[in-house]
Amino acid sequence: MQTRPLWFDSARRALAVACAGAMLCSLTACSMPRLAGRAEAERTMSPCEQALTLVNDHDWAGDGSPMMVRFVAGQSVPLTWIDVATYCPGRFGEGVLRDAQTKAQLSSLAERLGGVAPTVTPARLDGVTSAVAGTDVLDAMAVAEDRAGFALEVLAARGQTDGATLTLSDMHKTAGQQLVSLADGSWGAGSGKSGESGDAGSGSGSSSGSGTSSDDGDNGSTAASGSGNGTDNAGTHADPRKKVYDISQLLANPTTIADKASGQTVPTAAAIEMDCARAEIKAVTDADAQFDDTTLSILAALAAKHAYTAIQLGYPATDAALFE
Repeated sequence: MQTRPLWFDSARRALAVACAGAMLCSLTACSMPRLAGRAEAERTMSPCEQALTLVNDHDWAGDGSPMMVRFVAGQSVPLTWIDVATYCPGRFGEGVLRDAQTKAQLSSLAERLGGVAPTVTPARLDGVTSAVAGTDVLDAMAVAEDRAGFALEVLAARGQTDGATLTLSDMHKTAGQQLVSLADGSWGAGSGKSGESGDAGSGSGSSSGSGTSSDDGDNGSTAASGSGNGTDNAGTHADPRKKVYDISQLLANPTTIADKASGQTVPTAAAIEMDCARAEIKAVTDADAQFDDTTLSILAALAAKHAYTAIQLGYPATDAALFE
């Protein structure tokens, strides 16, 4: 029987390996080339994802964390909820109200631990000289501020409503004028008559009316100081504020009132503050216009301060009350 030499089998195996290698190379050449940085980009979280990760941090949100651990971990959470309102589509209202709720929780922890409760700057737009937002949004927010300012002014004069002070009223009116100026593009053109309602019967003022540190990132450009609550308007934009509003329900219920959103009975001044916050949230969420991130953050911080003031004045900080 004729046998094949050993070199023949070796050559055949080598040829088979070479053919397989050639086929593999041809298949590789037809595959999709790797895009530089694609894998890295897929591993990078968006600003919204980063914010949601931080607010759900186990030390803060997890069950069973010691009070001190929660208090320390929670210091940055309110500002992060403003980031949620800014960067997460459809979650503006949630971010605003969670910011206020978190501040209330931190305040409660501070009281129990002997720590320092969160402080906020006045709910105004001092130093903000421009805004990328629709005029209708700024107008609606200005009306909400002006309505709250008028209601608190009248109730403060009557002296029956806890938390209703002229200090708080003036802060709302100032914010309303600032919003009108932003809509008109005439920042600083108002008459600057801050506190024109006087100081009779004003009491000590709301706790939200002062504070030395801000955790809401609400300052934009600092080219101008805040305008007053006067009625002058140098531009062509029509001032939407009515100055006088129907507050018959508030006058009939000067101490407590049924809150439409939550269905609960709440302190009247707290209801005014929360109504203002909800009106500002609605103005943003109903808008068709586009916002830039800075403007959205500023508007979120303004509404959140009103919501937090409402909680300080007795509005329930529970999910059932805050989230309809």
